[in-house]
Amino acid sequence: MPGKYPNNFLKNVTLRLDFGQNHYEISSEVPHALQEKIQERFPFKQRKAALAEQMQIVSETEIKRSHVRENHWFFQAKDGGRTLCIAPNFLWIDYKKYDDFSDFEETFSVVAAGLYEAFPDLTVNRFGLRYLNEIELTDSRVTDWEEYLDGNLLTIFALADDKTRISRAFHNLEMNYGDINLTFLYGMHNPDYPAPLRQKTFVLDFDAYALKNIGKENLAGNMRTMHDKITSLFEKSITEKMREMMR
Repeated sequence: MPGKYPNNFLKNVTLRLDFGQNHYEISSEVPHALQEKIQERFPFKQRKAALAEQMQIVSETEIKRSHVRENHWFFQAKDGGRTLCIAPNFLWIDYKKYDDFSDFEETFSVVAAGLYEAFPDLTVNRFGLRYLNEIELTDSRVTDWEEYLDGNLLTIFALADDKTRISRAFHNLEMNYGDINLTFLYGMHNPDYPAPLRQKTFVLDFDAYALKNIGKENLAGNMRTMHDKITSLFEKSITEKMREMMR
């Protein structure tokens, strides 16, 4: 998953910031200072209309919901494998072509600098980092993963009286590290469900996030902490043969 594995099975690496308040001016246009920073890495720009839900607390027992039309701005890299989206209340960066963490971290640093230049009082109340791996192999033994994955991930298969009849096998492990939470989804999801498993595909989905007000000065540290937690759990999940396959 990190740079030492150039032949990794990453499908997406995604970072997301949820703002503490709506910045409605983004719907009309991305501020110039921010757009300049974004287009250093994501030169192609596109506007898409969206319908956003707003909630207003009327009383202790009543919440009023309404929908507002707004614009979301999508910026894409030249290779088409990297996308950034910004809206009045969030920003996300998604890599389908991921080289290493240092490149991803540097890109976020450039974008964050532009974001705070445009909105000096910006607050972030949720910060997430997700690594989605889909390990696809060509092997008729679709539930046989012992050579590649740690045995602790595979105990669910032993419960089946007939492994050829398994149509889905999925686990959810959630960790609370205080300021950081980590959700680890792993198993065989099966795109042909509810038919029995036919494809040898195993998902390792790591989603780390912080649910708190995060200041500008703490974003980089939180990002690195989440990355390190994910990397540690990923390394515990794979075998040496898998490492060799990805190098």
